[in-house]
Amino acid sequence: MSIFLGSLLLIAASFEKFSFAQIAPQESKGQNESSSDHASTLKPVKLFIPKIDKALSVSAGSFIDERWVISEDGVSFLTTSAVPGTLGNSVFYGHNRKEILGGLPNLKVGEPIYIVMDNGEFVKYEVYETRQINPKEVEILNQSTDSRLTIYTCSGFLDSARFVVFAS
Repeated sequence: MSIFLGSLLLIAASFEKFSFAQIAPQESKGQNESSSDHASTLKPVKLFIPKIDKALSVSAGSFIDERWVISEDGVSFLTTSAVPGTLGNSVFYGHNRKEILGGLPNLKVGEPIYIVMDNGEFVKYEVYETRQINPKEVEILNQSTDSRLTIYTCSGFLDSARFVVFAS
């Protein structure tokens, strides 16, 4: 319990527009169709992974001219993927550096991950799978019929693989 409370304190210290009064009423589940128009205008601004002590800024990511647009100091959100908290696959990716996603392989099933949206709401996910894949296994980017979070980074010798975390 004290680890959980400590994590909440880190969240509060790390994110603007956050207060403990917002925890229960504003946690977004996002699967309500009436909120889909509202959700489409929201943007993720922070990715918080308590287990590896990361609170990372989020920038818009895309794939242009066969190259990934990627943040150098945070994570990128694939703008063609689902908005966090809505139905579909929300995809985030970042460099495998100690200060960014270098600790991602330390995550275990059941670990919480939080996405903070630009309106101050947050979406909580729970890790259900981690694995290393071949870079050509791009189906991890496909849309899904559930509300899913996919986070990945390079791994392996000379970045020959990708480490992926799936959360719901």
